[in-house]
Amino acid sequence: MATSSSFLSIPLPKTSSLLSPVKHCASPLSSEFRALSLYGGRNGVSTSSAMATEAQISTQDDKLKDEENKNIWKNGCTAVDKCAHVMAMAVQKLFPDAKVTIGPWIENGFYYDFDMEPLTDKELKRIKKEMDRIVGRSLPLIREEVSRDEAHKRKTAINEPYKLEILDSIKEDPITIYHIGDEWWDLCAGPHVDKTGNINRKVVELESIAGAYWRGDEKKLMLQRIYGTAWESTQNCPESLSAVYADLSNDAGGGLVFWHPKGAIVKHVMEDLWKKIHIEHGYDLLYTPHVAKDDAHIFCPEDQIKDEIRGVLDLTEELLLQFGFSKYEVNLSTRREKAVGDDDIWVKP
Repeated sequence: MATSSSFLSIPLPKTSSLLSPVKHCASPLSSEFRALSLYGGRNGVSTSSAMATEAQISTQDDKLKDEENKNIWKNGCTAVDKCAHVMAMAVQKLFPDAKVTIGPWIENGFYYDFDMEPLTDKELKRIKKEMDRIVGRSLPLIREEVSRDEAHKRKTAINEPYKLEILDSIKEDPITIYHIGDEWWDLCAGPHVDKTGNINRKVVELESIAGAYWRGDEKKLMLQRIYGTAWESTQNCPESLSAVYADLSNDAGGGLVFWHPKGAIVKHVMEDLWKKIHIEHGYDLLYTPHVAKDDAHIFCPEDQIKDEIRGVLDLTEELLLQFGFSKYEVNLSTRREKAVGDDDIWVKP
């Protein structure tokens, strides 16, 4: 069937075809296809309704079986990728000095890395509120193709060094960018919804903040990574939230054990011995809030460094021998490129 430039022809399993505008082409189908109705496909390439002209979508038992379509369908009526862009826009509105890096979608949602000061959970709530405002304004998503030189010129003008590095790694020319209204834009191949109002803010949440090195290289700057999640519908939210909280609880207690009565007695005896030996070596007891670290540091004047190191090594060996560990290895860590302290102290013999 011939189609006009703004309509799609869709072959159906039990009828001939359906001719409909891009936005409405899937409305007679199941909820999965209605969720996908903001997108079309042209020559095997996914296209958003804002750019699709003439396309064809095949159906098979009225179900989504293609993994790419499932990704596009994520959280109901929008690509999760656009949630990351809205989050990045919100962050830069609240923190104008923040530099954007990468913001892909992942299996359970999305994240975006920023070069900025460390964030807190309180600021995470501010970012989510700003995202909701952007969604509520229903800003248009505008796709634009520009030359590589033009993209480079624009990113240089707004001082985005990470995006310039990413741009250098993109082989395609022209470069595809997406605008959110006339207030924010980013490098992106798409496809996307045609306005932020198509994002259901009730199924989008910001989960956590973490540190991440740029390009995964510990020699490079530590960035602030914000994780977000998005669900297929409001009905899926409670189930997905339970899974998220379950993952967090498992992560918080990884490697920990429950001590039953007999084991608790053994643990008590070992701790008493540990305290006794430390006190004999001149240590005092000190209780602090819980610290989940397995390393220790000695703070002392320079003239006591040698004696303190000898003392802690003697203490370590005594504790090992108390528990029958007579054969052991000692690994000496040398100074890394990143190290605290003055260089003059490090080089002293």
